[in-house]
Amino acid sequence: MDFIRVKETLPKAHLFRLHDLVTGMNGFPWYFLSEDVAIDTTGYKFGGQELLEIPDREKACGFTHLLLDQGGIESPYLPYFYGLLDTVKSMFGVPVEVFRLRLALQLNNGIDHHNAPHTDSEEDHYAGLFYFHDSSGETVFFNQFDDPADGTIEERWMKGRKQKYTVAHREKPEANKFIFFNGHQYHSSSNPITNPWRVVLNFNFKSSHDLFTAYKTNYIKELEY
Repeated sequence: MDFIRVKETLPKAHLFRLHDLVTGMNGFPWYFLSEDVAIDTTGYKFGGQELLEIPDREKACGFTHLLLDQGGIESPYLPYFYGLLDTVKSMFGVPVEVFRLRLALQLNNGIDHHNAPHTDSEEDHYAGLFYFHDSSGETVFFNQFDDPADGTIEERWMKGRKQKYTVAHREKPEANKFIFFNGHQYHSSSNPITNPWRVVLNFNFKSSHDLFTAYKTNYIKELEY
């Protein structure tokens, strides 16, 4: 699988400042999702049939905060994350468009199982995750991919809901780690089971360049200086 892991993404002081912002008693706004913190499970019907037949063990309530979305949606808290955003974009050395940034806060629900497999967008894109703290609740990657050649968006959704999934990789949340991967790869979050909460920032971005190659090329250039 195409996968890049970057440790020690930010200076420690910057990490601690963001960690305190999203986990502290400071009035940072979180918005409740009653069924699943990973994806919106409402309104997905095709031909009168529910496309999201999610097993109960793959449902998890939680909280979200949308920092940036398509259509000009921006949170007033977005500027706090500019430093992290610039750090991630500079990893590639080529133009990158970040079109969605979403924070997710998941709670310990006592269920040791991954949540619903999904992709974040039907478009060609890359996806990334930034972990603010060490936590249980692995990110699970599956061997299955969404393929734009499989038909209409509705047909692809139907296939995604009906197909069997096999696990390709599990990634443990570790403070200050950023990972990115092919956005068409199905993946899922897991709720923490040994600590009270799990906070991550989800990135969705695109580029006219191959960002896996760009990252490796840019990293080698930095080593040469």
